[in-house]
Formats: sequence, C-alpha cells, structure tokens
Amino acid sequence: MTLVRRLVLTVLIGWSVAACSEPAAGGGPSQEPSGAESVMLSVTHESRWRELRVEGATDLPDGAVLSYRVTHALANELPPSEWPAQNLIADGTAAVQEGKYGARLNTTYWPKGSVQVEVQFPIAPQPPTIRTRYGNFGEELTGNNVTVLGSSKVVTAEHTFNWTR
Repeated sequence: MTLVRRLVLTVLIGWSVAACSEPAAGGGPSQEPSGAESVMLSVTHESRWRELRVEGATDLPDGAVLSYRVTHALANELPPSEWPAQNLIADGTAAVQEGKYGARLNTTYWPKGSVQVEVQFPIAPQPPTIRTRYGNFGEELTGNNVTVLGSSKVVTAEHTFNWTR
C-alpha cells in the first residue's frame, strides 16, 4: 500500500470512529435514568352521541403505554346484574403518540350521572426504552402527581364529569 493510501485510510477510519462516539445531532433527551423523572399527564373527555372519548396530553415519549379506567357512578350503586349497560366500568390501555393518547367507549344505554376517569403510568409491559428511563415499576418517577404503591411509583391523572348524553 502506498503512503498516500495509508494516510487516506487512517483519516477515514479516524472520522468514522469520531462520528460513532459523538451524540446524534439534535440529541434529544437521554434514555438513561436520572433518578428524578417527572411526567406531565392530563386527561379530559369529549362525548359524541353514543361515544365517550377519553383523551389527554403528556410529555412521555412515543410508545409509552398508559392504563385508563372509566367508572359510571351507577356501577357503585347497583349490582352488575341490574346495570342498564354492560360497560359502566371500562378499562384498557392507550399508547402515547406525539404527546397525546386516547380511547373510545360505546356509551349506548348509559344513564345520566357522574363519571370518573383515571389514567395511570407506568403499567406493564412497557417498551424497553421506557423501562430503562422510568424504571420497571416507576422507580425513577418524581413529582406531585406521583403516588407510591408498595415498591412501585405511578403517575395518576383524574377527571370527573356529569354524563348527560
């Protein structure tokens, strides 16, 4: 190999190694846990005819999974066999995408009354990048909206409204 080729090859290898060791342009937030991760989580609703939409905003990364639970007040007053609809208590999960999440519920046969919505993070399973940043059981979470449940920490958002159809 000629001296010029060796020099060019050495320079190219040096640039490649340097490029791989530097953070990507725009960087973004680190996925490494800081021990103090706060999360903004809000919840609201929108109703359209026979459908309830549970919606919210968050600063969680795309792909984070939230759990929701919707409870009509009548579910706490009557035994399930006397409910006018089968879904007076509904729960599920919603994935974050571009700082938002949502779910739709069929409210056919729901009577008028108070409805409570509760949204929580984290729940299992979460994508690996979310677990790395916030902990398997929310160990890295901090803030006024964090509740300690045994060895776990959860962020909770609640919303109550009157269903009038």
